[in-house]
Amino acid sequence: MGTQPMSLNAAQLQFTDGTSCRQWIAALPLTNVQSTQLLLTQQIALARQAGIDPVELLRILEALREPVAYVQNELARKYTARPLPLEAPETALWTRGLGLWQELIDGYLACRDAHVQGDPGLKDHGALIMMRCLRYMFYAMFEHSRIYRQVPAELWEKLHQMYVFAEQSGFARTTVADVFARQEADSSCCAAYCQALLAQLANPFALSGRQMEFLARWIEKWSGMVSLASQPLPPSAIPALAIDLAGRTGPVFAEGREPLASLRYLDLEQIGRTLRQTITLLKQGQTPAQLGLGEDARQPGCENLLMLLYIQWCRAGTSRGEQRDPSAEKAQVCLGIHAAHFYISGRSFRGPGASLSRQEEHDMQLFGHISERTQRALVSSESSAVESWQLLNQSNSGFMCMLREPDAQLRIGHYQLVAVRRSSSKLFYLGLVQWLRIEENNELFVGVRLFPGIARAVAVRPANFNAPSAIKGFERALLLPEMAIPSTPATLILPTGWFQPGRFVEVHGDQKQVAKLVNLLEKGSDFDRCTVSFA
Repeated sequence: MGTQPMSLNAAQLQFTDGTSCRQWIAALPLTNVQSTQLLLTQQIALARQAGIDPVELLRILEALREPVAYVQNELARKYTARPLPLEAPETALWTRGLGLWQELIDGYLACRDAHVQGDPGLKDHGALIMMRCLRYMFYAMFEHSRIYRQVPAELWEKLHQMYVFAEQSGFARTTVADVFARQEADSSCCAAYCQALLAQLANPFALSGRQMEFLARWIEKWSGMVSLASQPLPPSAIPALAIDLAGRTGPVFAEGREPLASLRYLDLEQIGRTLRQTITLLKQGQTPAQLGLGEDARQPGCENLLMLLYIQWCRAGTSRGEQRDPSAEKAQVCLGIHAAHFYISGRSFRGPGASLSRQEEHDMQLFGHISERTQRALVSSESSAVESWQLLNQSNSGFMCMLREPDAQLRIGHYQLVAVRRSSSKLFYLGLVQWLRIEENNELFVGVRLFPGIARAVAVRPANFNAPSAIKGFERALLLPEMAIPSTPATLILPTGWFQPGRFVEVHGDQKQVAKLVNLLEKGSDFDRCTVSFA
């Protein structure tokens, strides 16, 4: 059942039919989205329990869809793709959003039950009711993807059961018109069901918040292009995928699976053609807006996301293509340029020409060098923080799958800079967070893509521009050498916002060099990685 944020006994239902519900909606304080979300959750729960005539309950739910969508979308921005673990207010917002979707699902399921029992007012609305059940179950599932949580098996099971009901009732593929509000295109139960399948196949754990917004929008547009077959499909360039309607998971590879009556095979040929055509037209100069991808879609990000989706949906996904050697060793991990610079250099940061502190001068006089104790005392807690994670496996290309220890404290986000030192090595290697996934048991798995080469800690300062953050003097940076295999030019990892092609920076390491910034390879959440050429 749905989450009830306030006592229903202390509240009163504000409407009893579709007309009075629309009047109530007109007075909603939509500028206060959190308050409106609580009101909507409360009123849907009350309406479902009030014994309202089933067709009027359906009219009420249809009228409430628009304000529900508005407040849910507005509040989702406050927790979508945020660093993990979420802060308490973010978790509370996510939980309330999930509760509102569940109340809406429960309301439509009540209409479904009345339809099954032969209510005459709902005789012609069975397909619409089940399409809404499937659509809102997908929305509830997508809330988990927004915060990189694995969709619970319980939700997959309920989704499959809803689709089985639609099939058995004979309207899984029935075109459903929005007969009450006439505000959206025709759809079907099958299309609504396939939204959840496409979202799972898209590997949302590797997507940014903006990419997830486009994913949700595009799969609603394209899900009607996917069809489900009860028999295996003819051989195709697209790997065969199937969904088990009696199971508790998302789509799986169909190859080698014994045919079962509960299996449905995904036909992705049409959506594959559409993606290829759209990518080609973008390359030819048409804009995303002209192709119906959204007025806010921009290049090259739009084309990159389409290519990623094509790989995930029609080419078995990047994460499924490499064999990885299992391991179970510990690794030390630190996050961000400051921490990486400290552990790679082995000392606190001091720009060239900066004078020694009193404690450093004391160490130099007493020991002839700066002690490790002094180094650690000088470095900030942010820079010195290092965590112990479990390294589960690593591919030949340097991709690591890691399990973060449950007592880890630092928040971690997509495209964040990381430095990793395996237990068998003395060196830290640099990389970025490629994906995050929280399992049902709350374990946090992290995919890290390592950069080629061994990094050197250097100091940099702008040579022909002002630093974006108005920093005076030198700042931390990391220099990766040119590599022959794989062929990679020398790259600099700079503070975020420093890169523009053609800029020059002074690089101070073993010697002073002037580097020209050439191409941006990575725009991380807390760094810029770019190729450089030295004068």
